[in-house]
Amino acid sequence: MDTYSKVAFVKLYDRKNPWVAADILNDRVIPWLEEQDVRILRVLTDRGTEYCGAREQHEYELYLAIEDMDHSRTKACYSLNQWNLRKVSSNPPERILCHSF
Repeated sequence: MDTYSKVAFVKLYDRKNPWVAADILNDRVIPWLEEQDVRILRVLTDRGTEYCGAREQHEYELYLAIEDMDHSRTKACYSLNQWNLRKVSSNPPERILCHSF
């Protein structure tokens, strides 16, 4: 989810790991943003194991390094993501675009 433009990308997986975290960026997010002529400079994630690890060995960290993206993490016990979800749910969108893949 992009907190500024309020764009969300969805892809269902049967597991939660670093490869999956990198795959959604590679498969959906980056191609769409390239069509809009936008480049990702920084990614903000929580401190989950799917996003954080040794840069030399962690698939998600390696992917961000290859794509030349900075990685910021939320502070411990910081509820920014929950606040954003509450904000979105309190203002329902006028229209929702759905794509089947």
